[in-house]
Amino acid sequence: MYNIKRVDKPTTLITDSIQRIDMRDTAYGLAARGEYGAAVQKGVQKSLPGKYPLSAAQKDVLDHLARVQANATASQMAPIPQDPAVLTHHIKAVGYFLKADVMGACKVPQSAYYSHDKQGNPIECRYENAIVIVMRKEWSTMRASQGSDWIGDPISFQAYAHLALVTETLANYIRRLGWEASPQYGPSFVNKYQVLLPPLLLAAGIGEVSRAGIILNPFLGLAFKAAAVLTDMPIVPDKPIDFGLQNFCQQCKICAENCPSKAIPTGDKVMYNGYETWKLDVRRCASFNFTNRNGTMCNRCVKSCPWSQPTTWQHNLVRALVMRSRWIHPLAIRSARALKLGNAHPKDKWWFDMEYVGDEIKMRT
Repeated sequence: MYNIKRVDKPTTLITDSIQRIDMRDTAYGLAARGEYGAAVQKGVQKSLPGKYPLSAAQKDVLDHLARVQANATASQMAPIPQDPAVLTHHIKAVGYFLKADVMGACKVPQSAYYSHDKQGNPIECRYENAIVIVMRKEWSTMRASQGSDWIGDPISFQAYAHLALVTETLANYIRRLGWEASPQYGPSFVNKYQVLLPPLLLAAGIGEVSRAGIILNPFLGLAFKAAAVLTDMPIVPDKPIDFGLQNFCQQCKICAENCPSKAIPTGDKVMYNGYETWKLDVRRCASFNFTNRNGTMCNRCVKSCPWSQPTTWQHNLVRALVMRSRWIHPLAIRSARALKLGNAHPKDKWWFDMEYVGDEIKMRT
């Protein structure tokens, strides 16, 4: 990541007219209150406790971590250097020590804060700085999966659980050093966040906006989850990155072709709420996920994306070529399509297809 080209502004247009979002008006909130129809609302209610036994077990742990009470901020600053550059380097090193895959730092745009929480209470834009933490999804399982089957939730929850532990630990540590800190992590049922993470990922130079409408990292692709610690600790913000993704995604439509709900657009970017993006149809995406009779949450876009492939020397060679020359993009896209990266590998499957029906586990065929 330290060798990626840094730029002064993100590679997609961001204006000053972005409006803060009410947490109740996210796709999850709209689905939960029936705005997407009764069937989707029922699917949310079924998914919330975990309709798959492994994700239900993971959710129990996430719920436990989310109940951790914040320790008091130390009354005196620790006798360590106050230089923002030194502190930023140190806190990133702590994150890597705790097994983060990518660390970043940024200023928090006020528009990244939700306007209201799930109960309708206004959210204060309290912190200016953020430490951003990224953890990869477990690739071998994703490769074995077809992307919208029963292992979808566990793949995401595995990263969420590790992020919860790292984020709570990092926030606790920062408070012990004498600065305030607030851990921010998901998924939505955990209710431990007040900010949207994509703007922080963009500002911290973790990735660029992709055709799937989410942030893509040059080495992890879409196969990661993220969290953050908001803090008043002085930091040196990272710059956004430019590795040629806008041109690549403009030509590549593999994620859209593989999306079972056809929620990912095949056309050009548009302006939405004051910023430029390929606009995901969140209603289609959420409706498919919450009414999926043959699995849990969908990872088809993640799995099929050429950038999500593992960091082997072969894939890294292609990455290097693609990041250095846009003339390579069409060849790389044709090769990725020919390789059918979205295909499942059933011989590597290790999980059982099963579902809770009431309190009883039923096998699925």
